[in-house]
Amino acid sequence: MRNLIQFFIKNTFFFLFLLLEVFAFFLIVSNNSYQRSAFISSSNGFTSSILSTVSNATSYIGLKHENQELAKENAMLRSKLVESNLWTKRTFKSYSDTIRHQFYTYKEAQIISNSFQNRNNFLILDKGSIDGIETEMGVISSNGIVGIVNDVSDHFCSVISILHKKSAIDAKITSNGYTGTTYWNGNNYTLGELKNIPSHTIFSKGDTIVTSGNSAIFPPEIQVGYITEYNLRKGQNFFDIEFEYSVDYNKIHNVYIINNMHKEEIQKMKEGFDED
Repeated sequence: MRNLIQFFIKNTFFFLFLLLEVFAFFLIVSNNSYQRSAFISSSNGFTSSILSTVSNATSYIGLKHENQELAKENAMLRSKLVESNLWTKRTFKSYSDTIRHQFYTYKEAQIISNSFQNRNNFLILDKGSIDGIETEMGVISSNGIVGIVNDVSDHFCSVISILHKKSAIDAKITSNGYTGTTYWNGNNYTLGELKNIPSHTIFSKGDTIVTSGNSAIFPPEIQVGYITEYNLRKGQNFFDIEFEYSVDYNKIHNVYIINNMHKEEIQKMKEGFDED
């Protein structure tokens, strides 16, 4: 405290000078309309700039929360899509009733760990068994397919990425409806391969590849990628097709975990076929 007092005493003339300058400036602005107008205009611009900066900073700080809220809303909306429901037609004489059954539900999640340059890639998500997550649930992003849940703890789950040597996804070409199986080529994380498309089918570069809906994991019509190259070698019955993934696996942050509400029933039916 003593040092502070000594500082003011030592610089008394300097502070007196500043005070007189402020007072003179006040008199000029108060008694001259032009100077007063210019000062008000300048101060408004300065204040607006400060408020804009503060507003932008506040918006940036709240961006993560906004993204989480949007992800929750998107999950809810996806659950209401036509592709997420099973439509059945019941007819008895003149009575006809169309009933829509919920088939898929979606749970938003965030990626907390992601690999995309290894031969076998995995992701870790911030949702686990307490959130209703189970193994063999599909995972997608807003742009397309991501992978399949492999292991689950209370609060987290691991996902086998589509960029994995064991990843094989049933898919189809939208232009002709023919189905095949997608694999990762193991080299470039942006490119995959579509196998088992017969040699007599017709398609072209740029055609879209989507999930076929033949599995109990993914709904139909989820984007997988776009055909970039294809070749039919002499004597072969199936095309060699290369495609570009619709998802940039280096940049994904928010995903959706898919729950097929009828998966157990479908699996029991398939087990019946296997027993025969």
